[in-house]
Amino acid sequence: MNTRVTGLLLSILTLRLQEVVNGCSCLPVHPQIVFCNSDIVIRALVISKKLISSDNMELGTIQYAVKQEKMYKGFEKKKLVEYVYTASSSAACGVELNTNVQYLITGQIDIQGKVHIGLCNWIVPWGDLTSLQKRHLKWNKYETGCSCQIVTCLSLSCSPPAKNQCAWTDLVTEKSPAGSQAKYSVCTKEGYDSCHWYGEGSASANENIYYSEP
Repeated sequence: MNTRVTGLLLSILTLRLQEVVNGCSCLPVHPQIVFCNSDIVIRALVISKKLISSDNMELGTIQYAVKQEKMYKGFEKKKLVEYVYTASSSAACGVELNTNVQYLITGQIDIQGKVHIGLCNWIVPWGDLTSLQKRHLKWNKYETGCSCQIVTCLSLSCSPPAKNQCAWTDLVTEKSPAGSQAKYSVCTKEGYDSCHWYGEGSASANENIYYSEP
């Protein structure tokens, strides 16, 4: 195994160990994966913050009141989101949101209809999204690509993807989960069978990635 690959794997393992120590573990994934695995995706303004279930701060829950601006996924489960809930501790994957800031929020809905969010969700200030990410959300590109599978590449010898797959190479080509494919591209179907990257930077992100180790 070459030095670059070894260094990348060690970095990922170190990150994972740190997350385990902190009590919250999230694998780096493409935003589309989080979108597809979420029950609900909204754009919302955070209005207020309230601590509930406060007998034990580590086990407490934060309730954020939000003003829903747009729903991108979850219409069939919930028409309007007024509150989102998260753990009060980052060790339990709790998320810290700022009031008077508009966010893209992905989350899960429990049996009582409450929306729960955590560090492993895709939660980012709306202004930090790229123009293409906003466009992909607006035109349902992420959702229509949920029938495709995104495979994470951890080395330059990543196998070519199957017809229903896209190879996510940001961790190799840019050594960051917030690389070109994450910021600009979605994995979507071309015709009836084949999945491919759609968006700026998708070609260069995949260029010359498939070859055997010497």
